[in-house]
Amino acid sequence: MNSENAAVDHASLMDRSALSLPDRWIISRLNQTAMDVNRSLSKYEFHTAVSLLYHFVWDDFCDWYIELKKDEINSGDVAATSRILTILEIALRMLHPFMPYLTEELWLKLPGTSSQMHAKAYQNAETTIMLAAFPPGDANAVDSNAEAEMQLVIDTIRRVRNIRTEMNIRPSDRVGVHVAAAAENQVILAANEAQILKLARADKLVLGETLDVPKASAKAVIANAEIAVPLEGLIDFDKERERLQNQINKLDVEYQRLAGQLSNEDFVNKAPAEKVEALRERKAEIEQQTATLNSNLEAIKL
Repeated sequence: MNSENAAVDHASLMDRSALSLPDRWIISRLNQTAMDVNRSLSKYEFHTAVSLLYHFVWDDFCDWYIELKKDEINSGDVAATSRILTILEIALRMLHPFMPYLTEELWLKLPGTSSQMHAKAYQNAETTIMLAAFPPGDANAVDSNAEAEMQLVIDTIRRVRNIRTEMNIRPSDRVGVHVAAAAENQVILAANEAQILKLARADKLVLGETLDVPKASAKAVIANAEIAVPLEGLIDFDKERERLQNQINKLDVEYQRLAGQLSNEDFVNKAPAEKVEALRERKAEIEQQTATLNSNLEAIKL
């Protein structure tokens, strides 16, 4: 990370009115997570607290926020980098009870941390994360609108990525993304077009109330929109039809085996309950995968 001249600055998270959607979203997620973790700890639900922190740090912060802000960081944007450092500093304090040694080491290396972050009684002590207050979270910083808007952007990017994987589209190939959505959701997607194009590896985003795409298009549905990616010029249709059919056949063999096991009352009654449940979950997963593959196959039939 290019952190020259950047430092932990909690004031950078306070004035949210002029911040971008990803910034408002991550600040909201940070504070909601802090409140949820405190609530879990008060009930001695340590596993829940750890799970909340894992989801925030790995999914929200690393997987999405840093990717969304990477261009600003690499360009040397001090304000953007300071916000990331500040969010990381708060996250490390939440993680400290569960990962004491690593978080101490990382926290001390952040530019801007000092004994002034200690509780007042310990501000003359040697700098350490152990004497810094555990983040309580701020309900006023939780922005449900920002979270809903960002979820639409994330879901759109995620589904396009899924289509690329399912249809075996080369990573180097840029795709066209068509989205049918209500007018208010079109405004949200248009405002975040640059991020969608970058993270979905697309070269255009077409918005409308209905889809107007060729038959040979892979489609997906999310909560507030329908997505399509035209496939002409991106794949070899004959090879792709063969590949999809082979996958369907392979899954069908596994599905028939699982169906046979689960229809055997003697097996279901004698097998461990967790094994039976795992088989049922896998059977449902295969049904969903097969439906997706059949949909993709139908899209590229002549």
